[in-house]
Amino acid sequence: MKKTLIIIGIVVVLLIAALAAIPLFFKGTLMEKTKTTINKNVNAEVEFADLKLSLFRNFPKLTLELKDVLVTGKGEFQTDTLLAISSLQANTPLGSLFNREQIGIEEIILVNPQMKLVVGETGNANWDIAKETGEAPEPAEDSGMELQLEMIEITGANFIYDDRDLNMLLQLENIDINISGEMYGTAAQLLAEGTSDRLSLNYEGSNYISNLAIETRTVLNVDYEVMDIEIQENELLVNRLPLEVLGLIQMPNDSMFFDLQLKTKESGFDNFLALVPPDYESYLEDIETSGTAAISGTVKGFYLGDDYPALDIKMDVADGNVHYADLPEEIKNISADVSIVKPQGVLDLTEVNIKKAHAEVKNSPVDLSLVLKNLVSDPYFDGNFIGKVNFDELKDALPLDSVNIAGLIDANLVVKGNYSAIENEQYDKIRSDGSVLLNQFVYESPSLTQRILVPEGKLDFTPQAVTLNGLNMNIGQSDFRLAGNVSNYLNYVLKDGTLAGNLQLNSSLVNLNELLRLQVADDSRTEEVPQTVESNENTVEDDEEVLVFDVPKNIDFTFQSNIQRVIFEQLPITDVNGLITARNGKLILDGLNMHMLDGQLQLTGSYENTPENQPLFDFGFDLADIDIPVAFQTLTSVQKMFPVARQSQGKFNTNLKVNGQLSSGFGLIAPTIDGSGLFSTENLQIVESPMFDQLKGLLKSERLQNVKVDDFQASVEVNDGTIQLKPFTTRVAGQETTIAGNLNTQNLLDLRLDFNVQREAFGPDIENILKVLPGEERIQLLPASVLLSGPVGKPEVKINLDDARKKITEEVRKSTKDDLQKSLNKIGEGLKDLFK
Repeated sequence: MKKTLIIIGIVVVLLIAALAAIPLFFKGTLMEKTKTTINKNVNAEVEFADLKLSLFRNFPKLTLELKDVLVTGKGEFQTDTLLAISSLQANTPLGSLFNREQIGIEEIILVNPQMKLVVGETGNANWDIAKETGEAPEPAEDSGMELQLEMIEITGANFIYDDRDLNMLLQLENIDINISGEMYGTAAQLLAEGTSDRLSLNYEGSNYISNLAIETRTVLNVDYEVMDIEIQENELLVNRLPLEVLGLIQMPNDSMFFDLQLKTKESGFDNFLALVPPDYESYLEDIETSGTAAISGTVKGFYLGDDYPALDIKMDVADGNVHYADLPEEIKNISADVSIVKPQGVLDLTEVNIKKAHAEVKNSPVDLSLVLKNLVSDPYFDGNFIGKVNFDELKDALPLDSVNIAGLIDANLVVKGNYSAIENEQYDKIRSDGSVLLNQFVYESPSLTQRILVPEGKLDFTPQAVTLNGLNMNIGQSDFRLAGNVSNYLNYVLKDGTLAGNLQLNSSLVNLNELLRLQVADDSRTEEVPQTVESNENTVEDDEEVLVFDVPKNIDFTFQSNIQRVIFEQLPITDVNGLITARNGKLILDGLNMHMLDGQLQLTGSYENTPENQPLFDFGFDLADIDIPVAFQTLTSVQKMFPVARQSQGKFNTNLKVNGQLSSGFGLIAPTIDGSGLFSTENLQIVESPMFDQLKGLLKSERLQNVKVDDFQASVEVNDGTIQLKPFTTRVAGQETTIAGNLNTQNLLDLRLDFNVQREAFGPDIENILKVLPGEERIQLLPASVLLSGPVGKPEVKINLDDARKKITEEVRKSTKDDLQKSLNKIGEGLKDLFK
């Protein structure tokens, strides 16, 4: 007995070992047949990472698995991936391994396949990978493999159809499909079940279908000999709308014939609301509905090339009502009559007709009608919108979450024409007229820091332009009165063109401190901004508030501005007049005049933001009669760069052109700044400056209490953020002085003042020295240099008297020589008298 058990055990072990070894023996054969089959039948690059075999996973079937399959096109599609599959698994009977001619495949399982079908701008398709004429596929009997499918299972698939010629993009995401039944022989019944989380369709830049969820269960009767497919049973859920599609699909040759009927299984209005994409289903919670809605239609005819079958799809909504449980009002009398029809032929024959769509909230009705034709070649449109939307009533019927909208919009708009007229700017061929009235319109949102109020306004529409008549707007403390025209709006809306405007902007107050912070700060945006410039006092701070803004590239607006008062930081600005243009992503200022700092500023130049939120600027400043004390008290930049202005009185003027980059908080990024200009002063006086206190040894104390500086004009250059003051001469404390130097990006000062000090202004230290020198009465003017270096707020002051020493030495020597000569002359005269 024991010997028998041992023998049985040995046999079992040998069988298991044989089963494990069989895949190793046949792996080479299968690998060869797989590659041969693929290479003989496709004109593409096909790769896979590995081929695995297993007898245990689906015994008694052999499991063949290809890992990381990748199919890429050739030629113009060589950079496009046609198909990528994480795992392609095929199951085949074990006995077929011993058939050297054919290996039968019964089951195919695809895990995470990603398929991307592309039609290029040339009209070629990347899936056309069958070998050209002269490279015909090998006959099936020589391919080495035969499909005897009984199951296809696909999980986690994504499908993309990208038609670059038509500018159309169709996407299906997270697809699961299971097909079972005999997919070979003469006839069979198949069961197909599948789901897709999201179906999206974008055409010409517009989203026609967004995030539709699809689920289906279909029973098919298939005749393989004549390729007739009868849809015998069908359940189709679009989002949650139950539909049924029945009929026949025939494929007698290269063409396909359709004879399908579509209808809704239920006609309640609540089922129609199931078409709302899943992302917005939260808005349908706790609602009560009534009314009917039905969708029906047919698809009948041939499909071959550009010849498509006839369509006749209808949607009818009647007596619809929607009431949210927690709200007092309802949206009532909802109705719509929509049809999509097309005869046999090209897609351009499709016609969409919304005969009448209607809804009411309390006493506010809204009506819409629209006809669309020639959708492919030259879209024709004919529509109108008439209605009053009272948002005070609407928010009693429709939850608006945290957004607060109030007021009234009264619209009556008509539009009719062809898209080609818009492209060619032939606006005389388009009918587009009507008006929109706004009354006490209010918009508040958590994403905005201020409320937007439009007390009143009227917009009149023509094909050429929208005319703004008395459009008043308040944003926080700021008020705006706009008048003028906005043109090219049809091109902007329908073709992503550039919106142009020529407007008069009047305002009594613009608070830039509020407007620059209108959008609630996005912390993630700040974190993503790369800091490319080393941080210091004048450059980018890591935690700096983001105040910079983008100018849209697709607008071309000109504002003739008249603003009575502007608030920016602590800077009061009044009487702003001039031209402001927004064009190609730039803000352009053309001779913008304003009163500020008790003086006048004329500003020209441009501003353009960058992806790093470090805008480029190129400005010309013409400042006249700016009060120095006011500038110091108001501008932090003056306090940092010119602290001596704290003790200064008088006015300054400057004409400066400068360019560079700004930080996200509108600070200067000093190393990027370049420019040049002139700087001048009027009645400049420096009162009790600690710096001048250090010159008491050079000048008399009373002259250093209130130091007057004569009016001067100096040239200034800015290179890589360093301010360079070219030499100029003026009078400081009544003494002729030549000044030159620079202030670098670290706010380090290097300034030289070369004085010519008059005798009556000498300080006591120098005066006491001079009194003991011979000929001191001849020394009436001495040169002296004052050197300022170090941090601008507290520079080191050094007095250089080297030139003064030379001058004194020369005068003393000269005086000594003159006195000796006089003595010799006297002696000579005495000798003459003696010898007489």
